[in-house]
Amino acid sequence: MATEYRRARPEEYDDLIDFGNMVFKTDFAALLPKLYKGHPELAQHHYLALEDGKIKGLVASIPLEFSVGGETVRAFGIGTVSVHPYARGRGYMKELMNRAAADAKAAGADLMCLGGQRQRYEYFGFGCVCQQRSYTLTPTNRRHWKKVSTEGIEILPLSENGAYTADCLKLHNAQPIHAVRKLEDFAEICRSWSCAPWVIRKNGDFLGYCILNAGCTAVSELLLNDWQEALPVLFALSEKAGRDLCVTPSCFQKELCRALSLAAEGCAVEDGEMVRLLNFPRMLALSLRLKGEQAGIMDGALVLEIPGEGKWRVAVENGAVSVAETAEPAGLRLDAVQDERRLFSPGSLWQYDSPLQNSWFPLPLELPNHDMV
Repeated sequence: MATEYRRARPEEYDDLIDFGNMVFKTDFAALLPKLYKGHPELAQHHYLALEDGKIKGLVASIPLEFSVGGETVRAFGIGTVSVHPYARGRGYMKELMNRAAADAKAAGADLMCLGGQRQRYEYFGFGCVCQQRSYTLTPTNRRHWKKVSTEGIEILPLSENGAYTADCLKLHNAQPIHAVRKLEDFAEICRSWSCAPWVIRKNGDFLGYCILNAGCTAVSELLLNDWQEALPVLFALSEKAGRDLCVTPSCFQKELCRALSLAAEGCAVEDGEMVRLLNFPRMLALSLRLKGEQAGIMDGALVLEIPGEGKWRVAVENGAVSVAETAEPAGLRLDAVQDERRLFSPGSLWQYDSPLQNSWFPLPLELPNHDMV
């Protein structure tokens, strides 16, 4: 049996999709059209393990770009991690994941991101980093807010109202953290994960957009150009759903969070995507600076060490953030995965030992779900 590791070729595009469909028992062309419906040029971003020329293992590593506080962050989205049921235990996943990580580092990426079972990917340096909050809006909540009218609110499919795509993208790009999306790709990206983008109008004028899942049970990327209309829009969406609706605002959408807090049945804050920080000092500086701009942070300094990777002095002086290598003794010494979780995860809220740490952490890093692989 001859084993080969390499990147996929364009002519293998259909074969790798078939392989992923077989392992996951799904339809990837419908689930992720941005990757698996008519994009053979993306085959090169898939790592293969082959036995006698047949695919036995597959890992996608798709180049992504995000904007964090106005700074471009280069990333690779990991997905479609799959091994043939009869070829498990041969180390294919480990080899392919390590190859993807090595290439991401060589390309100068700042991070890698994925969704999956926690311990499975902690072995590869991924920590629970991203935050996510969700509110549940029920039909009963709506009935008790009859005084808020939804008159004039329209929720229309973007697929039939493409003229508003540029307006939607403008709202998306105004977020403190957002994905770098091309105008021509915007709608296709929003259709990821069996969802669809919808335009929101008030009295015929563009008001914003959102992304709804196929069952109308979850809404994300709810963005408006007038947040005074937040409650009417939320109730219009609730009326459209006709059932419990999960709304997932970012931590920067304070007006939306306030509106949801007034009416929603409940709220949960939890971990989102897993991330492996390849450029830890840069991501730490960007995230801390963004938190300072959004909420304010205490002046002070803290030395962080990741054994085998480095030690940095993180300082805030008059609101200015700096991160530099240092030989000073570490005030916080954790391995990479523990450090990522301690500094970024909402699950670490009650684990900080000083007013400074409580002021700085957890750091805001929320990557748009529809750009994930």
